[in-house]
Formats: sequence, structure tokens, C-alpha cells
Amino acid sequence: MLARLAARQSEWENMVRALRCPSHLVGDVIQEAYLNIHKYGKEEKVFNKDGTVNKFYMFVTLRNALRVEFNNKNKYVLYETFYSEEQESTSNDLYEKAFNDLLKDIQSESDSWGSYNSKLFNLYFKTDFSMRKIAKGTGIGVTHIYNSIKRYRETILDKFEEDYTNLSKIEKTIKY
Repeated sequence: MLARLAARQSEWENMVRALRCPSHLVGDVIQEAYLNIHKYGKEEKVFNKDGTVNKFYMFVTLRNALRVEFNNKNKYVLYETFYSEEQESTSNDLYEKAFNDLLKDIQSESDSWGSYNSKLFNLYFKTDFSMRKIAKGTGIGVTHIYNSIKRYRETILDKFEEDYTNLSKIEKTIKY
């Protein structure tokens, strides 16, 4: 059975390349498909009744072997890569923590402004609504919304300028 399949090796190579497989993995994927066919394949599935190869079955088998091969390649990481990513993740974790702390502080500050101001702040900064859309939906004047948003920005910048500066310094230490 495998000898009959191997006779059409070039066709399987073209099929695997059509699945956007890197050229250095084509042979490995085909060998994996052969192993799967040998282990699980039944002759009546691999070949049609007239004795020709079932191309759809081969396509599915090659596609699945390619997926398995890609998953296996992603599991193994070089020691140097792992070590350097570990160093970067420490910086990233520090940045993430500082960023989340800043957002929590801004949120608690906006919550202390009272219900109306807090809702308007969240509506503008947490949604994609423009000031005009907010004005139309709430019945509040665009000028009032503009002045309120401007005041919110100034308050946040004054209160959290140092935290933002520290966050920028942390961000500069991260290697991308």
C-alpha cells in the first residue's frame, strides 16, 4: 500500500507546498502522513474502488500531519531563546503591573467625582462614542461635554503625571 502511495511522492509534495508548508518540512510531513496511513489507514479508504489513490483522503491526511508538525515545532524552544524571553517577560510583567495599577488609580479617581461625572468620563473614554454621539444620546450639550472631558483630562494629567512618567521609563527598558 505505501509503495503505491510513494510512487506519487511528487504529487504529495506539491499538495503539501500548496498548504503553505515551509520547504524544509515537506518531507517530514509526508513521512508523518505515511506513518499515520500505515498505522491507521484502511486500504478501502486510501484507495478508490477502481484502485486509484483517494486524493481527498491524502489531502486530509497530509493537512493533519502538517498541523501536528507545526504544533510539535512550537513546543520546543532553544535554551537561549527561553532565557532571553524570561528576562523580557520580567520587564513586561513589571510594565503590565505598573500599567494596571495606573488604570486602577485613574478609575478610582474618576469614581470619586460623583455619579454624573464618573458616568460621562467612562462613556467617553471607555467607548468609541464621539462627543456628538454622546450629546445626541444623552441630551447634554456638546460644549458641556467638551468642557467636562477637557477638565477630566487636566485633572488626570495633574494627578498621575509622575506615575505616567515612571511607566514610560519602564517601557523604555523593554526589549522588543
